[in-house]
Amino acid sequence: MIDERRPLLFLTWVAVSSIPFFVLGAVTGGVRMGALRLPASAVMFVVPVAVAVALTWRYSGAAAVPGLLRRAVDRPAAALRWYVLAVLLPVALAVGSAAAVCWTGQAGWRLPLSPAAAPGLVLIFLIAATCEELGWTGYAIEPLRQRFGMLPAAFGLGVYWAVWHVIPLFEAGHPMGWIAGWFLGTVATRVLIVWLHDRTGHGVSAAILMHASINVTAAYTPGLDRPISALATGVLTAALTAGLMWGGKSRTPRAVDASSH
Repeated sequence: MIDERRPLLFLTWVAVSSIPFFVLGAVTGGVRMGALRLPASAVMFVVPVAVAVALTWRYSGAAAVPGLLRRAVDRPAAALRWYVLAVLLPVALAVGSAAAVCWTGQAGWRLPLSPAAAPGLVLIFLIAATCEELGWTGYAIEPLRQRFGMLPAAFGLGVYWAVWHVIPLFEAGHPMGWIAGWFLGTVATRVLIVWLHDRTGHGVSAAILMHASINVTAAYTPGLDRPISALATGVLTAALTAGLMWGGKSRTPRAVDASSH
């Protein structure tokens, strides 16, 4: 069966379709969710899924669109530990970031948001992560991987994903030093997401869970605004990713792990 997905066209249209949101963020204020400062342009999370749906409809027909959308909840048979890892890795990295900020004396361990807000945040960020990952993971990564290989595709998509966020980060008021650390961590995170995508039978659910967990934990990370926080997260994420890639270099990834069944 011919793969009708067009990842490069997808990335082009995501960039073009995001321009109105960048303009919106430049002329409109944003909101704060705990430690997170979100400009109005953050609502561009709808763009990846919208473009993926449009291209699927155009090149594969309307009947293929429900299949794309169902991937958000279609969990291939894989060990539960990969999904638990998708949720807990961002938490562990956030703790490391908070420890670095605390060690420098720039912030304490007090949470910037009440735990009572967590259910609402989880819902909001699950919706946002689903919209993004149906595009990045559900539509784009597999054809990119087939063309360039897993690691180059993951790294390239990670760079694109990070660049896509740079204007909103400036609109949120983050300085260059903070953005540099965040950029490193974001590229490494995309590689981790693709790595988890492999180990869960090429499903999208683990990607959604990790993406949402990143945003929820960011909202609760003390000292998130400090450049040391973004730098610590970036270095820790890059080191973890490099270790996992190096450790699995000589092993063939198992798409399905049936040990949990």
